[in-house]
Amino acid sequence: MMNRLKRILALGIAMVLATTYLSGCSAKKDKDGAREAAQGFMEAVKSGSKDGINLYSSDEVANGEFVGVFDSEAIKEALTAGLAGTNMSGETQDKLDELCEKFDTMVEEYQITDVAVADDGSATAYVTMKTGFPFDATGSEKVHEAVAQALAEYDEQHLEELKTLSDEQGEDAANEKAQNDRLMILLDIYEDEIASSEPVTYMLALTLLKNEETDSWYVSAVQSYDSSIAGTGVPAKQTDTSATEVSSSEALEKADD
Repeated sequence: MMNRLKRILALGIAMVLATTYLSGCSAKKDKDGAREAAQGFMEAVKSGSKDGINLYSSDEVANGEFVGVFDSEAIKEALTAGLAGTNMSGETQDKLDELCEKFDTMVEEYQITDVAVADDGSATAYVTMKTGFPFDATGSEKVHEAVAQALAEYDEQHLEELKTLSDEQGEDAANEKAQNDRLMILLDIYEDEIASSEPVTYMLALTLLKNEETDSWYVSAVQSYDSSIAGTGVPAKQTDTSATEVSSSEALEKADD
């Protein structure tokens, strides 16, 4: 009787240990899978790989504002949206290409500092990302004011020149010159602002979900770190990033804490 009881207890302990072991292995597998997906997503953002971004993120993220910050083609389309039907000069085109290339290489480095898997099956990957210039380098109020002032000065100084060109070569020729000149002014201001900007390190929180059919993870949301801990759910591009702009050493210290 005693031997039988011992065997039953031993079997019970073995089953508990096996369950614990399998649970631990599953948790580690999920954590490793989420980390791999976060790594793949960040590397795709850094290199500008649209295929990689699509592979490691949801459609919402792939087509969202955060990814759009580093999409030179989307930026180019936005800058030239008002130039439909206008022949862009070679000089302007070269200037535009040169500026947009800066966004392709905007991400200088990144690090996945931690990955946590929640009870609901989702995961969060914490990332420090260093960019060559701030997200809002070309979208700040200061830049908008500089552009507005420069364009107003151009219109005032070249009014007679454009009127003469319109009389001699037609309104289309005058509009084409004005559009090219105005775009060059915009690009010069953007380029100067980027050149004078210091690198910034952002702290991000990537939310990841698991595709049970493929047993793979993907990024479903990107938030700034301050938004993630506050539970606001505000995307990284739309939130105030001032609280997440830190030096690399400070970012790593916070992640370690």
